[in-house]
Amino acid sequence: MKSTKFLVYLVCIIMGSLTSWSQQTHFNVPNSVVTPEGKMHFQANTFLTNSLDRTQVYGMYGVNKDTEVGLNFLNYSSGSSWYGITSQHREVLTADHNLTIGGAYYLNSKNAYYVYGLVTANKLLAKANINAGLFYGNESMFGESTIGLMASIEYQVINDKIHVTAEYMSGKHWMNGLNVGGSYEISKNMKAAIGLNVYKAQTGPSPFILQLHYNM
Repeated sequence: MKSTKFLVYLVCIIMGSLTSWSQQTHFNVPNSVVTPEGKMHFQANTFLTNSLDRTQVYGMYGVNKDTEVGLNFLNYSSGSSWYGITSQHREVLTADHNLTIGGAYYLNSKNAYYVYGLVTANKLLAKANINAGLFYGNESMFGESTIGLMASIEYQVINDKIHVTAEYMSGKHWMNGLNVGGSYEISKNMKAAIGLNVYKAQTGPSPFILQLHYNM
């Protein structure tokens, strides 16, 4: 209950104090867009099953045009909370492709971490953001050391304010499965999204996902 109050409080601070879209995940898979230099991006995700399953809040800062760093707060319904650092860097490969490498390290969870590398296709499909690549997470992160595939697509529709999204992560861990959903750009600084897990390799109910982005 205290963690939920903390989340509400933090989101209220963001809304009261906080301009281009910056680093974010579609739901679990990064979309490879880096926070602009000197700007900040905030994101809150909630994953709901029969109750509030887990909540994640993070903020990112653009160090330069290709690199960002940030802080990450992850809370589970069991009451455990993780605090970590995250970063992402983008390299231009060709006019049509970028390589993005990044990861997260949690400070109070037995050295849990995961890293990833994604290739972005800039012009494979008009008005689409497409990523595909590999990730690795250690035993403290996923219950066992895991290397797998992650991929995502986001497509702009209806005056570019509504986006439809699908993403996939392989393996049997808490981030795995196929999520689909959509987002709406409320303003140039704020975006909200909803999603549903339609396939999950591990047992348990599929979560319903709520998401909020804010740029500063």
